[in-house]
Amino acid sequence: MNNDLKLSRHTVAVIVAYNSDLELVRQILLSLKEQCPVVIIDNGSAQALVNLLKNLVTGFCGAELLCLDENTGIAHAQNVAINHIINTYNTVTYVLLLDHDSIPDRHMVRSLEDVFNNLVKQQINVAAVGPVLYDPRDDKYLNFHKARFGIWGKIKPAGIDRENSVVEVDGLNSSGTLLSIAALREVGGFDDNLFIDHVETDWCFRARHSGLRLFATTRAILTHHMGDDVCYYWAFGRRRMPYRSPSRHYYLMRNSILLQKREYVPISWKLSNLLKIGFTIFYFGYYYKDRTKQRRQIYLGVTDGLKGVTGPANH
Repeated sequence: MNNDLKLSRHTVAVIVAYNSDLELVRQILLSLKEQCPVVIIDNGSAQALVNLLKNLVTGFCGAELLCLDENTGIAHAQNVAINHIINTYNTVTYVLLLDHDSIPDRHMVRSLEDVFNNLVKQQINVAAVGPVLYDPRDDKYLNFHKARFGIWGKIKPAGIDRENSVVEVDGLNSSGTLLSIAALREVGGFDDNLFIDHVETDWCFRARHSGLRLFATTRAILTHHMGDDVCYYWAFGRRRMPYRSPSRHYYLMRNSILLQKREYVPISWKLSNLLKIGFTIFYFGYYYKDRTKQRRQIYLGVTDGLKGVTGPANH
């Protein structure tokens, strides 16, 4: 073990796997083996892949595998893993959430813990702290979610004062976020009914509604693939956005509508989200190459959201 790294006794990472790329999972385990213990929870992958995942995990001290019989959604899988951690790891203070395609830098856990602890020392009620997300597919650092003057928007990591390197935000991406067990007990777990997409959005808004605060820091970097791919559009300049498959757009649209109905969700986010819904319908439903499939799933998502349908898709 390197002298400048020390295995944390206070953080356990949770990775939700579903038919995952084993090489990416191996890279995550390598990046965390000198940072913190890891719980991988498989969400009903094919048995052959589960067997390979078991073999992979046995080669890493401090890593363990939990297996679910079917795909119950990312929210339920995270809740199961978190409850296991609370009941198993006596010294745990934090849970680090990771997607199966997100690779932390070698100091990320320590950096996030230090930021969280420093904020607590200032008597700030912190729910979670997140890193800068870096998408290697187009060599971009992703922006932080921040409402300003009542308008939901984003701020660039490069715009943060490097001396302080910590900024309060209004939402965090699930992958890479360090949550406190105390906050999870106060706010509650993730909403199983959402299944996937906007799960972390809902939790962040519930945390803020409870009086807790969210922060992001440029001291920690997570390599993360946002969406299934990256695509571009023109709006007063070339702009990027994540591409999502038709089935993912179903959940994104449905859960967007469901969150529109929740009182604790900020008005600024609701207005911005309505614009995004409109743009998604127009761009992916009528312009993009798989527009026919996209349009069907997008409209099914909007319709089911209006009906209040939750859980896994039944079509």
